[in-house]
Amino acid sequence: MTEKRYSLSTLFFFIMLITFYRFAVLYFSDANLYADEAYYWGWSQSFEFGYYSKPPMIAWIIAVFTSICGDSEICIKLPSLFIYPLTTIIIYKIAEELFDKKTAFFSGLVFITIPAVSMSSLIISTDVVLLFFWSLTLYLFIKALKTERKLFWILAGVSAGFGLLSKYTMIIFVISVFVYLAMSKEHRKFLKSIELYITMALAAIIYLPNLYWNYKHHFVSFVHTKEISEIDRQLFHFDKMFEFLGAQFAVFGPVLFAVLLYLLFRPFIKDDRYRLLYSFTVPFLAIITLQSFLSRAFANWAAPTYIAATLLVSAYLVYKNRDTLLKTAIAVNIILALAFYHYHAITSLLGIELTSKTDPYKRVLGWKELGEEVSKILKEYPDAKLLCDDRKTMAELIYYVRPHPFDAVIWNPKGKMKNHYDLTTDMQKHIGENFIFVTKRRSIGDVASRFEKAKKIGSVKIRLYKDFSRVYHIYYLQGFKGYR
Repeated sequence: MTEKRYSLSTLFFFIMLITFYRFAVLYFSDANLYADEAYYWGWSQSFEFGYYSKPPMIAWIIAVFTSICGDSEICIKLPSLFIYPLTTIIIYKIAEELFDKKTAFFSGLVFITIPAVSMSSLIISTDVVLLFFWSLTLYLFIKALKTERKLFWILAGVSAGFGLLSKYTMIIFVISVFVYLAMSKEHRKFLKSIELYITMALAAIIYLPNLYWNYKHHFVSFVHTKEISEIDRQLFHFDKMFEFLGAQFAVFGPVLFAVLLYLLFRPFIKDDRYRLLYSFTVPFLAIITLQSFLSRAFANWAAPTYIAATLLVSAYLVYKNRDTLLKTAIAVNIILALAFYHYHAITSLLGIELTSKTDPYKRVLGWKELGEEVSKILKEYPDAKLLCDDRKTMAELIYYVRPHPFDAVIWNPKGKMKNHYDLTTDMQKHIGENFIFVTKRRSIGDVASRFEKAKKIGSVKIRLYKDFSRVYHIYYLQGFKGYR
């Protein structure tokens, strides 16, 4: 009876229940695409081995899904609702391999309900894909160690290579491998195993096309990664480090992260299985925490930590017969997810008027309306291309303007490579052409001076809250003369 209670089929029932609920939330939501989602969708329009800030996997996956179900918002986001259940099943299989079905069941249930997964299930991001390949590589690595079969080493290399094509932080997986093998008396012998290094070489070979793409584009992705880390600016920020660590309570869940901190300060490593989980939890979290101290780190940057952390915390609580605490942690995370999913309905029911500072959905509202207004103007000026001066606005407008203005250009007089559009568009190739310029700027004298004629068509104001509106000014610019 116990085996059936904690079987994969039982977990699968809960996974599907949660996933269908999330699909319904998406279906009935009025939220627009987040700027990065629109950005990645734009990448997916052409097959490349690399894009400005990320490896290509995210764009490839969006391209596959949209080729099947179209370019609707829900279809662009749909990969998350497919991939997270697969990742959850892999986590179940890892826990079953290391421990037992009960630990496996709770590990899967914990993962599918942690706040980071609940939130990112409604968007498409690089973390969604990275967590899948991270967990798959970990499972195959464990199978390779236990069976010593070459097939699992090869599959682990392939999975790790795809992980590198998903997000560059997959490289930290290698650090965890060496940390674990150095700590494990049972498996230390694999440090001298040719299979380990063939696996690493295979992963590197799979990743090579993106490295070559970066070489052809002056390693722009790596330059961008350095820039967003701000590692070259003023160092040492205790405030940002504590802010990052505080945010992890929201990422993993308040109860679960508290238990994880307890385990980090009082290591529970009585056997090799826990050494393995610590090895894939501590290095990643430590590296990103150090990053937050040196400069800054966003809360989601530590996401792969929570693959092994999920297993570690679940295994510890099951071992200690703390089922009630484990169920409480899951329940708290589900309540947090419901509060997030139905935030607008809850605040409306309570009579709370939202402001720009109290609405977490602020960044995904108003773009469709802006796109509709710009669409009307572009139809009135069929000789003009869309021109923008910031990445987020341009990504949103390329998606929400109909028909999609894939020939849009970004204003970049200094020639600096700060986003994908700086890399792929060039105003200097459009001498003599006309543009509809959509900008937040009230004064565009420096822009207008580069055109034969410039006139303001009007402004678009989309009121979201009493204290905030999206305001854009729209100009018709004729005869581009060049930046100089």
